[in-house]
Amino acid sequence: MSVAPFSIEETRGQEVALSYLSYFAKFPDKLPGVLIFHGPDGVGKWHAAERFARHLLCLRGTSCGDCESCRLFMRGLHPDYIQFPRNKNIAIGKEKDPDEFTVRWLLYHKIPFKPHTSHKRIVLFPESQRINHEAETTLLKTLEEPPSHTLFILLVNDLNLLKKTIVSRSLAIPFHYLNQSAIREIRSHVSFEGRKFFGGSLNPFEFDQDIIDEWLGTIREHAFDSLLLLKLENWVRERMADKKSFKEVLSTIDFLDLFSLLLLYVYREKDFDLYAKHIQAILEFKSKLHSQIPAIEYFLISKLFSQLASYTH
Repeated sequence: MSVAPFSIEETRGQEVALSYLSYFAKFPDKLPGVLIFHGPDGVGKWHAAERFARHLLCLRGTSCGDCESCRLFMRGLHPDYIQFPRNKNIAIGKEKDPDEFTVRWLLYHKIPFKPHTSHKRIVLFPESQRINHEAETTLLKTLEEPPSHTLFILLVNDLNLLKKTIVSRSLAIPFHYLNQSAIREIRSHVSFEGRKFFGGSLNPFEFDQDIIDEWLGTIREHAFDSLLLLKLENWVRERMADKKSFKEVLSTIDFLDLFSLLLLYVYREKDFDLYAKHIQAILEFKSKLHSQIPAIEYFLISKLFSQLASYTH
């Protein structure tokens, strides 16, 4: 299948990230205010961010290449696309007349105003770990309650390099390694399925692959019937309560992260459009999972399965 130049679909080998971006490209009203693309260098985070930004800014919502927005974007002149420089620390800036590409410059001269050309403004931090402590603290309030017309995209190698309060209020989208030997192995074993649910990594959780395959089979058997979803919820809760099953390798949050990736993969594999509501529910679940509220995972599991059952006949 041919892919249009500079489209989101050009994001290769990162199926989990593509699931998120494809969904939000189709339903931009569901976008959170802050996205974090996290993962190693050289795996396509910036590539994906630029294509996603152009798609959202496009006046036709298609990354058409012909509208005023797309032409400005391709020339690097789009007034609603603010990309902070690489290889440069980001400071808070002076109280009066702050320098360009400082946090106060952004907050005083850009964020308060509506976009010029598109319906949305996009602010990209290609190396968000370079935002210094004082600047990050000043930016935090805006990231907690961003204006509806602005989307922040933060790229970072490791989520631990950002303030936990920022991560907890953002949707973190994983990007992973995909090495050549792994690609050859995937291509030579059709049943291996490409491990698409890991977003390009064969097993970023370093967990027993046979068990993951078993879990994937269980999810496939239960995901498409409302009564079976209740059994699947019980299955999840049993594993959350079983201290010996995987806790030495996976925390409860990691288990739920892995479970949500597998569930997302199953619905996307079946029919992306038909199960769009299911996918949205999973994205909402994942966005709240790292909020650091004690025991919130139990409430989130109940809410997730209630939503999935209501969408499933």
